[in-house]
Amino acid sequence: MSVGGDIVLRGGTVVAMDASRTVTVADVHVVAGRIAAITPVGASTPAGARVLDVGGLHVLPGFVQGHTHLGQALLRGLAEGRDLLRWLRERVWPLEAAHDDESAYCSGLLGAADCLLSGTTTIQDIGIVTHMDAIFRAIDDSGLRAIAGKCLMDEGLGVPAVLAQPTAQALDEVRALHGRWHGAAGGRIHALLCPRFILSCSKAMWEGVVALAHELSLPVHTHLLEHANEETEVTALLGEGQLEWLDALGVLDTQLSIAHGVQFEARHAARLAGRPLGIIHCPSANLKLGSGIADLPYLDGVPGVRLGIGCDGAPCNNDMDVLEEMRLAALLQGIKSGPGRVASERVIAMATIDGAAAIGLDAEIGSLEPGKRADLVVLDLDKPGSFGADAVSVYDRIVYGTAREAVVHVLVDGIARVEHGALTFTDAKQMLARARAAIGALLGRAQLA
Repeated sequence: MSVGGDIVLRGGTVVAMDASRTVTVADVHVVAGRIAAITPVGASTPAGARVLDVGGLHVLPGFVQGHTHLGQALLRGLAEGRDLLRWLRERVWPLEAAHDDESAYCSGLLGAADCLLSGTTTIQDIGIVTHMDAIFRAIDDSGLRAIAGKCLMDEGLGVPAVLAQPTAQALDEVRALHGRWHGAAGGRIHALLCPRFILSCSKAMWEGVVALAHELSLPVHTHLLEHANEETEVTALLGEGQLEWLDALGVLDTQLSIAHGVQFEARHAARLAGRPLGIIHCPSANLKLGSGIADLPYLDGVPGVRLGIGCDGAPCNNDMDVLEEMRLAALLQGIKSGPGRVASERVIAMATIDGAAAIGLDAEIGSLEPGKRADLVVLDLDKPGSFGADAVSVYDRIVYGTAREAVVHVLVDGIARVEHGALTFTDAKQMLARARAAIGALLGRAQLA
């Protein structure tokens, strides 16, 4: 199956995540990397199509993670016990500064594999400052769909010199990466503007980002309103809040999505004034770094806001299992907002159609409908941990009782990237051995105290 071609996924329970929230036993026909039709079981088998029996399994749109850091996949476990700003300044930035081409590629491939094994088919990724071509190569080799970009930093307390690039140089590199990678892999890879956050980007950098966003028609993704300490530092530095400052520079008038939004309040909603804004919820990272719990029902009611979900990065999660992230998102709202305030169906939407909308790709992915890309995940819910009576909502079974062990097949553009729970694009043992050597060399270069 991994070589691609026309496929019929036969007899699975299709959880379409379309506007009607269709759930039906059906065949999904894939032709030339797109969904051609969803038909009654056995209605037809086009000549030359391969049939994949998924009877008894569930077929969903591939999951969308709106905020990831593939360049941090090697750094798992190396930044424990710190809040956001100490985590960055004492560990993550020095470690990112020590990347070379080999470690960047190994990190990218490891992170992509971690995502795919939990059913993620699309990511929006803030990359690294240097060696970004290696991250793009890893994305290309993995078969993952990605909107990704070089991380932009040009100043800031605790920023290593190698990461604080001159503004013009950083923006020139963005333009060059755009030329090499935007639309690559048959349109599977898209470029992205990634100013890291206000505390590491100058006013000139933000102005350059806005100009490039309009010139190249690129989306913008950044970290914003994540931790109270971040807002305090920004206000002390600039004399106003983050959203207000960015609005004055025109950032809110780009195709903008932000990671976290934990500190989003009524004054921010008033400032947004209905303009589109993707907010990517990252509950594991928000707990680990002490940032808080985002108020999802409130954010859902803000005009213009589109909610997605993401696992963030390996040093603050510590894995990329989007099924676990969905479960945590639902459970935490029981404390934050009250039991039942955020339904399981809503959480799955954040990881599929609404998550795709938050990053501007809902016309292409996020639901199982004819004409859309054949990005699919096949789940086996017939396990002790996810067993449920027929009367139990399939959404509840997936959100509360399913993790990566349930993932059977993952297709991107109709090509299997995970087959029977195993990666198809690399030898997992060789990938891990290469990654282990790469992180050993990186730590030698970093020489952390």
